Amino acid sequence: LEQVDAETDQLLLDAMMALPEEARRSLLFGYLGYILYDLATLPLLQGEGLDEFDPIKVDRISPEDARSIRDGGAAATLKGIEFNNFGAFFSRAYRENDYLWGRLHGLDRLVDIVISSLPASATIDAAKILALKKRAFTAILDQEQHRLGRVQPLIAELRLEIEQIGVAV
Repeated sequence: LEQVDAETDQLLLDAMMALPEEARRSLLFGYLGYILYDLATLPLLQGEGLDEFDPIKVDRISPEDARSIRDGGAAATLKGIEFNNFGAFFSRAYRENDYLWGRLHGLDRLVDIVISSLPASATIDAAKILALKKRAFTAILDQEQHRLGRVQPLIAELRLEIEQIGVAV
């Protein structure tokens, strides 16, 4: 086991020495710094009953998953994806569009994530969740109405779309 350990160390050292100096430095700092991170966070987890065998849930905050207002993900909402994802670089209106949609998508996903973290025994009526989202979406639009001068037609359009959330067609 000692020989295998020494051989593994040598393989890792050889691989690290083949990296450019800046990458090697970054890797070394991360490796040496981990013990400090571990020392700082481990006491926070003690007593919580968590260990390395507990599953970690991962949630994504993406336009592809935020569908309460409009289906279609990034293609249906974001302007910056044009010109090989540089569209917002060239246009203030595109930046305002994507900023506003980012707030709306973020809210949509965060509400879903919080709701999904509730215990199985806790239930919330879907209509109440939609009502909460509608109020929050409207609050975002109210807050941004006077700041985002280039996307006023979008804000008006979104107000109509938000009113229709949960309305049967």
